[in-house]
Amino acid sequence: MAQPQPQAREGGRQEVSENRAKSMQVCVKAATAPTDAQLAAIRQYTLRDFATDELMVRTFVLAHNAIDRDNECFDEPLLGDFARTIVGKGCYVCHPGGWNGDGGPAEGRVFGAELQRMSFDAARQMLREPNLQFPPDRTEAVLLTTDTFFVRTPDNQSLLAKLDGGVAGDISIGFQAAGPQQLNDADGRALTAERWTSPGEALEQSLVWLGAQQGARAVKTTIRKTEQPEQETAMTPEQIKAMQDENASLKGAQQANAKAVQQIDAVRKALGDDAALIDAPEKLASAIADGRKFHKSLVDDIVTLERHLKITGDAEEDVKAARELYDVMPIGKLETVRKALEARQSPAGRLKGGDPNGTAPGPFQKSPDGKPVETPLENPALAA
Repeated sequence: MAQPQPQAREGGRQEVSENRAKSMQVCVKAATAPTDAQLAAIRQYTLRDFATDELMVRTFVLAHNAIDRDNECFDEPLLGDFARTIVGKGCYVCHPGGWNGDGGPAEGRVFGAELQRMSFDAARQMLREPNLQFPPDRTEAVLLTTDTFFVRTPDNQSLLAKLDGGVAGDISIGFQAAGPQQLNDADGRALTAERWTSPGEALEQSLVWLGAQQGARAVKTTIRKTEQPEQETAMTPEQIKAMQDENASLKGAQQANAKAVQQIDAVRKALGDDAALIDAPEKLASAIADGRKFHKSLVDDIVTLERHLKITGDAEEDVKAARELYDVMPIGKLETVRKALEARQSPAGRLKGGDPNGTAPGPFQKSPDGKPVETPLENPALAA
């Protein structure tokens, strides 16, 4: 693994991203001799002109946006970054961790790359992977393909024949990228899979013993719709920016969904045995209304008791301050306070609520002129 390199991200923030490798099986087209357009693109990398019979061209499916064997995937803007940066990079056979596990120079060079878009079923059929899975927030398959040329030499005939035979079949992409980030399902629940995101850079491609990105197998016809010079294969900056904006919007929606799911889970946990009320909004609303009424009645009782016990004054500002103090308390705490205040009353003057400035429970009442009038206690023995 190469040493970590700093990777610039939006907002000028720097993040370290190690060189990574992601592999998939090689997809080779039948035509091996370069076309005139391909030969023109190849010549910018060679130090002399080569005839078509001295070269062999192979097309590889290097990466895609499906979930691979590592439970990871690439987002489309990152695949666009790879398409722009893989051109001119080497195709290795002899490198650490590669096809034969040895070190050595490149055997081929990438001279063209582009993204192919198709339906999921079309991708599964072409790659002969009927169980290939795609992220739940995607609606189409995106494949990164590369055109690579090899110089025919006496010592690589065996390798090229094995490529033709589909024996040396897996290819890896070495890359740097931001991420990975958590994937969520359509309901915002976190999945085990992660997604590598833009910005990123493709560093190389190489043959390996097993590809993490399954699917691309040898085919007898090109999967390209047209043969184009290399400079026409990469995505435009406007296209990349549009895809990045779309991806950012999807990420924002995913984060909002994830937050909503967390909030609902917290409510379910708080409701305990009554969690089923979440699925019955009308009953939940009624229960909340009843709870608020009961809470208010407790506050009313406490404030009235405190006024009778001369703990709280009768002035409007005193009553308001008392209510504000108790309004924020939970029901359990309010019930405890009310019981404590009731215990402080004399047995003959037990309060049952009401206005302490009006008719007061107990042995004294107010006459119409506002003067206290003594009344018999509510005790049969005393009344007798």
